[in-house]
Amino acid sequence: MASLLLLCCTPLAGRGSDAQGNSVVLGLGRESCRTFLQARANRLDLPYRHWLTGYLTAVNKLTKETVDIRGTTDTDGMLEGLEQYCIAHPLHSFSRAVEALVTELHPQRMTHMPR
Repeated sequence: MASLLLLCCTPLAGRGSDAQGNSVVLGLGRESCRTFLQARANRLDLPYRHWLTGYLTAVNKLTKETVDIRGTTDTDGMLEGLEQYCIAHPLHSFSRAVEALVTELHPQRMTHMPR
């Protein structure tokens, strides 16, 4: 519940949703965490990797004072974190897992380009 509250309070400029907070999730984000875990176990997670990086690119573009939401976390580290989340929440959607990851990464995000 606390991570959901943090997600609601995370400053994402331009976050789109209706008055009830609903929005349409496209592509692999609609799949369950269980399906993601099966893909990981079979080394078939490349499409999830691509979906994740596309989502994070949008977060970078739409979140105020964010150049790179990943901070110093690499893609493999993010996928491992998503795997742990999905083990704990197999019925959640992959997009919900990624939203939780974004909330976790937000405090360590890169706020300006390195010089």
